[in-house]
Amino acid sequence: MSLITLEEIKAAREALPDVIRRTPILPLSRDSAEVGQEKLFLKAENLQVTGAYKVRAAFTMMNAIEPERLKNGLVLTSSGNFAQGFAYAGVRMGVKVVVVMLDQTSPYKIQGTEGYGAEVFLCGTDASVRQDIVEQVARDRGMTAINTWEERPITAGHASIGLEIIEDCPDVEQVLVPVSSGGVAGGIAAAVKLSRPEVKVIGVQPERANAAYVSLEQGEPTAIDYWDSMADGLSAVRPGEFPFQNLQAYLDEIVLISEQDIAETFRTLLFRAKILGEPAGVVASAGFLSRKVDTSLKTVAAVTGGNVTEEVIQKMLSMSA
Repeated sequence: MSLITLEEIKAAREALPDVIRRTPILPLSRDSAEVGQEKLFLKAENLQVTGAYKVRAAFTMMNAIEPERLKNGLVLTSSGNFAQGFAYAGVRMGVKVVVVMLDQTSPYKIQGTEGYGAEVFLCGTDASVRQDIVEQVARDRGMTAINTWEERPITAGHASIGLEIIEDCPDVEQVLVPVSSGGVAGGIAAAVKLSRPEVKVIGVQPERANAAYVSLEQGEPTAIDYWDSMADGLSAVRPGEFPFQNLQAYLDEIVLISEQDIAETFRTLLFRAKILGEPAGVVASAGFLSRKVDTSLKTVAAVTGGNVTEEVIQKMLSMSA
């Protein structure tokens, strides 16, 4: 499959409905002396409708499906934020949505998904079988299955974030993105590199959720046999085939961060920038704040979501105290 193009990305952005917010890019000063001289800026997708960036790609995907297939309803798998994005888009477009989720998914995200009008189908604890169950549910119910890791419009929808970063922060020198299956990282990287090839784009992953990092080292999508991170939104144990192509083409590198880095970044964003991010949502910023990247460059980090429970907030603050 060919790489995503700038024309596709721009067309996907133009087709987004008015409910999609052009989220702000906010400065983060680590201390008072840095105010007005910040190097790190936050693309605050935690302020997006549904509390996360994935609703962009949900609308893009639905726009790309033939009406005949769309009217049968959609089945997909998600760790939470895509579920809520598709649930919301489904209500807006009159499409039934069923979401296959792992048993260990946060009750907060399950309730949020159901609250937007989707049906949640719990599938056990093995992440590797989720897409197989999606296909089975779709066959049983006569619905349309979506593979959110491989669908081209998904990457194009995510990429609209990259266009906004380039347009709203024209002197940006470095962009940081979280990496899981690779869709958002590959999409943003493509939008940035195809618009401004001199800008560095770096992916950030937790050390114990590093399938994309391992895959880039191996030169092909590679599954890991472990996964252990607070960043439950980055649950992929193997990157998608199509996203991986775009990661290889457009991402400069991936850096790894610790769980402690995530907790400390959560605290910094909350108290210094007044930004509430979920653990997965602050991972990109952690790459900068833990000095895994060049901190002398003007940097925009994507804060990809803020759907977080009180329990997780307390845990993050306790870990970083």
